[in-house]
Amino acid sequence: MNVSTSALGVRRRKAKGQNIDDEENASLLRLGPEFLLTQITNSGEPEQLIALNLSEARLLIRAALKERKSKAENKQSFDDDDDEENEKEDEMANIELAGPNSNEIVHKTLNFLSSFSRFKNSSSTESVEKLLNDFSAQASEPLHPFELAQLGNLECEDAEEAKSLIPSLAHKVSDVQLKTLLSELRKYQTLT
Repeated sequence: MNVSTSALGVRRRKAKGQNIDDEENASLLRLGPEFLLTQITNSGEPEQLIALNLSEARLLIRAALKERKSKAENKQSFDDDDDEENEKEDEMANIELAGPNSNEIVHKTLNFLSSFSRFKNSSSTESVEKLLNDFSAQASEPLHPFELAQLGNLECEDAEEAKSLIPSLAHKVSDVQLKTLLSELRKYQTLT
């Protein structure tokens, strides 16, 4: 996805004549250009949108930091799947993983993801991704990647709560389907 971070925190300008109805609205899946289903890569190729849930983002960032750390130490990359479940993830461990030259934002991001990720190990995160993709394929209308990511992030107790937090689901899936999905997601949730 090709997103500029130079305008982070800057409000977008409205096109002349743009109605208030045209504004971004997550309940209607009007999410802005960053969430168009087809994105253009830096090389100009079209690519499908990928929206990560917090657990996936946590795994990717930690893997990237581990790889960077191992390169800095001039070691071969190692298989971290075995020790991943036993690995500490407190604030000090995140600072150590990020390295001495990383900034405060990296530390805060790691701490946030460690606190709010529902699925802590890679096998449960992969299983949840497959479960969500299968669920989307069975829905009356395919779910947007944003909806899938939100289902993976939010700990909804029932279908009514899920539909109130993600209103765009209302006409895409039945309460029975959603209730089944939510109970399956709870099975993979990692408690810490």
